[in-house]
Amino acid sequence: MNARVTMSALAKALGLSESTISRALKGDPRIGKDTRDRVNQLAAELGYRPNPLVSALMSVRKKGGSGEVGTVALVTDYHGEGGWRSKDVCLWEYAGICRRADELGYRVEEFPMSDFHYDAAKLEKALLTRGIRGVLLGFSRDRTERAGLSINQFTVAGLSTYFREVPVDRANFHGFFNVQLALGELRAAGYKRTGLVVPEFNNRISGYLWSGGALDWQTRQAESDRCTPFIPHAGDEEKDFAKWVKRENPDSLLVYKFPVKSWLSKSGLRVPEDIALAYLYRTEDEMKTWPGIHGNLQAVGAAAFDLVVEGLHTHRLGAPADPKEVLIKGIWKATP
Repeated sequence: MNARVTMSALAKALGLSESTISRALKGDPRIGKDTRDRVNQLAAELGYRPNPLVSALMSVRKKGGSGEVGTVALVTDYHGEGGWRSKDVCLWEYAGICRRADELGYRVEEFPMSDFHYDAAKLEKALLTRGIRGVLLGFSRDRTERAGLSINQFTVAGLSTYFREVPVDRANFHGFFNVQLALGELRAAGYKRTGLVVPEFNNRISGYLWSGGALDWQTRQAESDRCTPFIPHAGDEEKDFAKWVKRENPDSLLVYKFPVKSWLSKSGLRVPEDIALAYLYRTEDEMKTWPGIHGNLQAVGAAAFDLVVEGLHTHRLGAPADPKEVLIKGIWKATP
């Protein structure tokens, strides 16, 4: 047996998706006979063997008894600002969740808290009535009136720090590593005073790893090269930013979300002539023009879903005794 032959390798060799490979290997009639034969022939030639863990997970799913054991609930509470579907970052994570669910033969269904009038007990009852036991907590914004979600009867994992008040295993982007990776790349490019510019809310979602990475970086630089991060609460950010630039005198910025190019222009500063610019988790448009971090956010979503399936396989209910966090590293990307 060649342990290195994976479903991904079969998919790449045949120019098919992993979900098509998976279904073909299981003899799914939705996949044409010619395709099934091609997949099985190559699998035999390369010595492919199913991953025993995935096989065990699928066995659990098939033998799960009554109810929608193949459905995992994505619980959300992202009110305002167009909802989570208007955010590139959320859509990338969601794409990873759905891709991984498809690969493992599950389906994902969103359960917005607003549909239950923010009553956690009503949500729990709906899930139990339908026999749904797997729950992924994702895409929420802080709400002081949020009722506590009881997870004792469910297998639950968390995406990023959404619903952070619930003690569960989580998958998140490696904010500390990503910030330090970007700062190191900018340093290598000749910039010495790079300022981190991110909203306080999003820094919180990172688990404060963005600010932690930046502050740790500063302690290891010469005092003349240190630049205090700009992490404002919602308010008059543009005015505060202008004061911060004047005080800190950065030669480059590592930014998330804020329209700093416009803000700098109003102060008579040019990008990149006066201040260079790089982004954390760029939008699709920003990817075309500015360097920054590719956060592997689809992998974050997939890892969060894996935690739910792992819990279903081991019949784990409620809060884990020792919650763990899986951190996915990003990649530095220069402009095209």
